[in-house]
Amino acid sequence: MLRKSIVLALTVLLSVGLLLAHGNATHLMGTVTAISKDTVTIQDKDAKSVVVTLDKATKYFKSKKPTTAEEMKVGMRVVIDAQMDPKTKMYSAEEIQLGTTPTATASTKPAPAPKK
Repeated sequence: MLRKSIVLALTVLLSVGLLLAHGNATHLMGTVTAISKDTVTIQDKDAKSVVVTLDKATKYFKSKKPTTAEEMKVGMRVVIDAQMDPKTKMYSAEEIQLGTTPTATASTKPAPAPKK
């Protein structure tokens, strides 16, 4: 019983720590549909387009390792931590986690064996 209580307490503390780590950032998840020098557009899970501004302070990660903006491609899944700019009513990216590109994943599957 004591062990379960300790595990529960640690889980709660870790969850709170993760929430505080990103402050007031909004988490946007979706697929990249367009990329420009200053913005990235994603399609979220509700099929809505969301335009997010990029700047020199935006950090990029792939597999939890730092990377560059050039690694981001159309079709790639991303998670963006962003702040809403109250003046422009647009999101500004603080951090972008790059995921996979569906076509890249599909091309790594082995071809089916020919039927005899």
